[in-house]
Amino acid sequence: MSTIEVFTNSYEIVSLPAAIYYHYDEIKPESPIKRRNFQVVDRLQLDNAAIFNPRAIYDGRKNMFSTRDIPSSSYTVALGRTQTFEVLIRRVSVIRPDDVRSLTRRRSPNDPDNTVSLNLLQLIVRQAPNMRHKFPTDARSFYIAHNAKVLRRGLSAWRGYFQSVRPVLGKLIINVDVSHAAVYTPGHLIDTMLAHLGFSDIRKLADLEQLDYVKLRVFLKGVRIKPTLSKMKPRPISDLVREAGMQEFDKDGERWTVARHFQNKYNVPVRYPRLVGVKVGQGSVIPAEFCEVVPGQIYRKKIPTECQNDFLSFATQKPAERLRDIQNAVSGQGQLFDYATSDFMREAGMRVDTRAMSIAGNVLPPPAIRYHNDRVQPGQGKWNVVRKQFIQPATLRFWGVAVFERVPDAKINDFVRQLVGNMQRAAVVNGNPPIQIGNPQDVERTLHSVGNQCIDKRYIPPDWPRDRRPVPQLILVILPANAAECRRRVKHWGDIKMNVATQCVRDGKWQRMSDQYCNNVILKINARLGGINSVLDSKPAAFLQQQPSMIVGADVGHPGPGSATRPSVTGLVASVDAAVSKLTSYANVQRPRQEIIEDLEAMMMNALRDYRDYQARNVAPNPPPPRNIIFYRDGVSEGEFAQVAEREIPLVKSAFVKSNIPPHLMPKLIFIVVGKRHHVRFFPKNSQQADSSGNCPAGLLVDQQITNPNYTDFYLQSHAGLLGTSRPSHYIILANETTLGVKEVQELTFNLCHTYASATRSVSIPAPRVCARMEFHCENGAALDDSATNVTNEECNLEYWKTAFKQSGLNRNMYFL
Repeated sequence: MSTIEVFTNSYEIVSLPAAIYYHYDEIKPESPIKRRNFQVVDRLQLDNAAIFNPRAIYDGRKNMFSTRDIPSSSYTVALGRTQTFEVLIRRVSVIRPDDVRSLTRRRSPNDPDNTVSLNLLQLIVRQAPNMRHKFPTDARSFYIAHNAKVLRRGLSAWRGYFQSVRPVLGKLIINVDVSHAAVYTPGHLIDTMLAHLGFSDIRKLADLEQLDYVKLRVFLKGVRIKPTLSKMKPRPISDLVREAGMQEFDKDGERWTVARHFQNKYNVPVRYPRLVGVKVGQGSVIPAEFCEVVPGQIYRKKIPTECQNDFLSFATQKPAERLRDIQNAVSGQGQLFDYATSDFMREAGMRVDTRAMSIAGNVLPPPAIRYHNDRVQPGQGKWNVVRKQFIQPATLRFWGVAVFERVPDAKINDFVRQLVGNMQRAAVVNGNPPIQIGNPQDVERTLHSVGNQCIDKRYIPPDWPRDRRPVPQLILVILPANAAECRRRVKHWGDIKMNVATQCVRDGKWQRMSDQYCNNVILKINARLGGINSVLDSKPAAFLQQQPSMIVGADVGHPGPGSATRPSVTGLVASVDAAVSKLTSYANVQRPRQEIIEDLEAMMMNALRDYRDYQARNVAPNPPPPRNIIFYRDGVSEGEFAQVAEREIPLVKSAFVKSNIPPHLMPKLIFIVVGKRHHVRFFPKNSQQADSSGNCPAGLLVDQQITNPNYTDFYLQSHAGLLGTSRPSHYIILANETTLGVKEVQELTFNLCHTYASATRSVSIPAPRVCARMEFHCENGAALDDSATNVTNEECNLEYWKTAFKQSGLNRNMYFL
């Protein structure tokens, strides 16, 4: 293990708040639209300046904080001529400086919850920069138009900045990061409409086909526009209207068209009366030519496929560039964060050190990787599998090739020949599989045909039972470059309907026919067919042999932003052998955005059954249960640690009891949350210690100075950098009944990041995920595309999805690789 000094994108709050704050939490009425709440409270403070002086801090919902003790009272607030609100304010608590300091100390179970103090700090820090850049005062990120990149489909990419106050042991810090978002391209609404539909002729907006009309409606509903002919404030689009200028309404006892109204009121003709327009408010119709899209509106749905590469290119920053951007925002000439000049910070008595924190880290040594004929020591987070023989090669007799791409037969034959040649170095393989050109519109017929052809009598062993027909082991599928729907149909057919392993290769990759690429494909094939590619050769690997353990990974995958009808997907992957090379998996669906895994007990019982069955077949009859369960729980936010510990750990232990494990053989549990959705980054201080991408080296461990005051935690950057700035994983140990100490857990975790069967690189987290395969498990998976979100208020029909969702019959064969 070597040491390394790194910068982190965190800034210490060197002077904590000295002011006393009064907390009010019944701001009524509370509107579901935060923008309206801000407007009401802003007007309240302007109309009662003598009382609200200095101005109170408001979070857009129920919470208000003030350094002045405001009398609990009811206030009447008028917005415009017609809207009146009665606002009730009631004081509920007082936040003193010691309440803030207590955030940095380790809490005991009996200490009162102090999240209100942390929420206050977040608001103090965010108020000035968010107000300056015209974002809600409680927003975690703000974005600026400078250097924006226009994408397709009416979207643009904006760069912004994230900030969050984080309590760490002994201090408070502000985590600052560069952030990126897709926004609705500001400017003329007609231009945005044309860009979204891919049209160049404005006349096409006059007679939209129903599919295009629905696409545009889904895209624009809720987007705020500013009418160009009136002083009306920006309003959200409530709906679209065909032939907006031709719409009629009653006025002065006669029928008027919208075009006549605009001509009469503004003395401006409607040039395109038959174009689609918008509705705002209670039904006011505005032709699109008189609307502009308000800048800075975040697009909160899944970024369209054709925009993703451009967005990724825009968002990718090398480490040195990212750190420079962050430092300039905090202390450069632009002063985007206003820490030194913010009235809210000064009033609180807060002061921030504007130098990025420098902390010490360690670089863990990688484990050796053992193959049948070699022992490899990874370097810079990777190793080469060329000419390596698998520990346990699979036998591949019954397989075929389905081609859904237009490509010369000779090229396909060359690729298959190259792939077979590479496989034959490691396994017994049929070197002449059937190859069939298929129709992407009729995927199943082609796959069935190939499956039937590949049962070649020449490869049926003499002792094969006469009454049992062989089944296809694998179908290799050659896909076009962009073929998401074709791939979905392939995987649903193989994973769910027929229980036949499928291996897809995409256009643009397989044509290279390099040894490296072919070997990487073979890694997946061998593991799916029951082979073992390689094993760890290290001290943690010896521990797993001496104390047989089960490694478990669990996660919940939530529907994309704006998706109201799609459920969340739960998944669990568990090892059944000491080498962590054989994995079983289970998946299910549950209520949308429900973080606790409801079926965790049943999934864990199934995994324990599969462990027992595997051990009985391959190790010894009547095997004991695993001595340790090392459980990695992905996807839990910091605010949910206590809830997950309280509800999921008992479910895991209940599974032990319900699996009839005797008390004296109960497994010891270590339960670790793995966080990836965070903004902590590390940057090498010395370029000589960086890897080839400019990132910190694989194996970077940070377990001091920025750690959680209430849990044992550490950051581990287990993978080497490729593009952009690497994101470390954050590990939080919620329970540990094993004999492993923290250092041993860190070393074991890093070792496990080298066991992913389909990779010759260390990966970012120890256990693979199955949650991302939702669309493969359902017959109508195409309807799950987040971009096709229903704009109605329809709720998720969970019973429907539970019926539609099918478990894979290949769940014990690592189909998810």
